[in-house]
Amino acid sequence: MIVGILASIAEILPIIFYLVFLKRNRGEGLWVIFLYCVLSILTEVLYGITKSHIIFGFFLIVQFTLFSFFAYSSIKQKKLKYIPVIGAIIFYVVAIGNFANRKFDSLSASLASVLLIPYCIILLYEQIKDAQIDFVYNNKKFWVIIAFLIYFSATLFLYVYYSTLSPEEQSMYWSINNISEILKNILFSVAFIMKKRHTDPYAVDSLEP
Repeated sequence: MIVGILASIAEILPIIFYLVFLKRNRGEGLWVIFLYCVLSILTEVLYGITKSHIIFGFFLIVQFTLFSFFAYSSIKQKKLKYIPVIGAIIFYVVAIGNFANRKFDSLSASLASVLLIPYCIILLYEQIKDAQIDFVYNNKKFWVIIAFLIYFSATLFLYVYYSTLSPEEQSMYWSINNISEILKNILFSVAFIMKKRHTDPYAVDSLEP
């Protein structure tokens, strides 16, 4: 119960920090993550009112779409840009087919995690290999990628087995999702608070951790 409340509070933090430090977050595609955070809160509110899993099914599709767009826009190698496109086709076929499912769509949620984790790995690899980035942890996108990587990795097996669990077990193990949500939103907040860094590896400011 306490973890669930903390998770709900944590969802507000990235929105606040994005708006407070709006000038710092322009021009890096972070508006996609801000939109994701806003829709996440709206989904929680609507689900609390309707108690319909269709709300979560819709958000799952939106979540996958937004992060796929973020990944596609951030990936620099043209050959690798085909991966999010192919992944989107596979996901939409499954998710739309199960959209009217009245229960939690464990299959689509699991598939989304399986597809999005490699996107995170590709983005991290490109950031590490990018000569214009002095320290990856000085880059805003790095923290966004790490946030999603932790979230999707932590919840993957929860989603895989969720439909096989009893209601009591589902309630107990859902804390894994809540804790992952807290970590994800804290890392989003870190990204939104950070100042923009120089891309020149020889600049004095770029040496600041």
